[in-house]
Amino acid sequence: MAQLQQTWNNSQFFSGSDDPRIATVVDQLKQDIQALGDRCAPFVDYIEQAESFVPGENPEVETVMAAIASIHRQRITVIEQQRNLGVFISSILSVDTQDKSAAAWLPTLQQLGAERTQALQPLNIFLIRVPDAFITTLLDKSEVEDLSFYINHQRQRRDFLLSVAQEKLITGLAVNGLHSWGNLYDDLAGDLKCDIEGESMGLAKAANLLSHPQRSTREAAWHGIRAAWSSREKTAATLLNSINGWRLEAAKHRSQKREMHYLDKSCHESCIERQTLDTLMQTTYEQRSIGQRALNAMAQVLEIDCMAPWDTMAAAPVAMETESDIGFEAAIALISDAFSRLSPEMGEFAVMMAEKGWIDAKPTPNRTTGAYCTGFSMPREPRVFMTYEGTMNNVMTLAHELGHAWHNWVMRDLPMMRTSYPMTLAETASIFAETLVRDALLEKADTPEKKLAITWQNAQSAASFLVNIPARFEFEKRLVETRKKGFVVADALKQMMANSWQVWYEDSLSHYDDMFWASKLHFSISQIGFYNYPYLFGYLFSLGLYAQQNTYGDRFNQLYTDLLRDTGSMTAEAVVQKHLQQDIRQPEFWQASLAIVDGSVRQFEQLVNEMAGQTTGAIA
Repeated sequence: MAQLQQTWNNSQFFSGSDDPRIATVVDQLKQDIQALGDRCAPFVDYIEQAESFVPGENPEVETVMAAIASIHRQRITVIEQQRNLGVFISSILSVDTQDKSAAAWLPTLQQLGAERTQALQPLNIFLIRVPDAFITTLLDKSEVEDLSFYINHQRQRRDFLLSVAQEKLITGLAVNGLHSWGNLYDDLAGDLKCDIEGESMGLAKAANLLSHPQRSTREAAWHGIRAAWSSREKTAATLLNSINGWRLEAAKHRSQKREMHYLDKSCHESCIERQTLDTLMQTTYEQRSIGQRALNAMAQVLEIDCMAPWDTMAAAPVAMETESDIGFEAAIALISDAFSRLSPEMGEFAVMMAEKGWIDAKPTPNRTTGAYCTGFSMPREPRVFMTYEGTMNNVMTLAHELGHAWHNWVMRDLPMMRTSYPMTLAETASIFAETLVRDALLEKADTPEKKLAITWQNAQSAASFLVNIPARFEFEKRLVETRKKGFVVADALKQMMANSWQVWYEDSLSHYDDMFWASKLHFSISQIGFYNYPYLFGYLFSLGLYAQQNTYGDRFNQLYTDLLRDTGSMTAEAVVQKHLQQDIRQPEFWQASLAIVDGSVRQFEQLVNEMAGQTTGAIA
């Protein structure tokens, strides 16, 4: 095995954020986007007569279709070049939020994205307004057949379209309005320092201490993070209000024919039906005690009366295979072995990611918080970002992100327009990967302590996905509804968050994290709202899918791969119906997955009870 890398190497694209070639690429992109705009400009006139573009009746149809095919090819080239540059710059800022050159390029790239969207608006609106017969004939052409799902999905929102001028205005203003607030949050997260047990550190390092085996250290980290955000709570509140106020104002203008409800918009972006979301949340609420039981059993292991917010991410307080931290190379080997149980190719892929320098996990001073998977377009290469410091939680995060990367990898030969999948289905592969690792570890565990350490991870996931994620969803709904009435001050946001936690956690926590609205970056992502329930969807869906292995036997890996490859060209309902012949709009689907979680929590509870009275290594 070649030497594994813990920092990514993207020098094949540019030498750094100060590479003069970046300016050359940006200038070329500006010219290409202008050319796209010129080619799409005639569609402004076509829009008013869109209903007349009926094949066989309008002589301009064939000419217009040929123009669309040509524009589509040009668009793909621009998107690929733009994405490569965008991924490169964002990767630098993730590692060092203080990189001035990269920070200077970020708004320029966001502006280019807005200009590309503006350039294509006349064509996009035309395609939404033309008759079905035009779309059917157009999509029969091989040059544009990869647009089939994208166009038909967008046409479902035709009632919310504005004029070309208005659409361009909203997109343009968002660069220095909506998205600037998201950028400001990232800057804040990179700049804030926490004072923890006499040491000053960034948020990313402090967040890792939330899984520390010493409870006093976890508590200090939690209070340090809370204090850091509390010192900027007015700014954080302004961020949330501005992002949500912008969205509400845009929705109001789009609601001329019928109301554009924020959850309907989110469901459309997630490629699910509102009925599916409602069923998912209601079924989970009815079974929230599963997650609460997990927390209660975890408290018993920790030898405390009740879990506190700083305990929820605690590492398993029992011995694993070694007493030391899990090194990065050991983590890759562990994950590769688990992945190989499903597919040797998947296991080899995990090693390849580290060998090629496609993972950046080494702690750095001004590192951003969180973890993510992204990827370049030319060539198709995934990248993973996280902060790795040797905890089992870090291992599971790495497995999670490598699951995303594998999802991208198995789609690398598909047309680009068929590789953009929604968050609901994106989380399937990542959580599936986590489950592979946990099950592999559990099989190897040969002592009650080791088994408890692995089932601890299952319990932790149950609490996170069945209680914490829904509490986030509850908060965001309350936030949007309250924001309709006016600015929501920081004290009100704190109370709103505490109330949301109460709905789902009830008495399974000693008290609630009322600053979570600031410390969790998901609420301040400007590109998308309700960045929460897709995790619950992916968790339960992946468990249901994982449970099908025995049913399909040797055919399962191919079924899993085929399902992943369809995620960018079908709704979630259609994907599940095609590959599993089940209906996710009905509670039975989710109840079956919740039963799997219940079984894993019961297994954990049983181990806890069996070890009651024994020394577990708990540090209270």
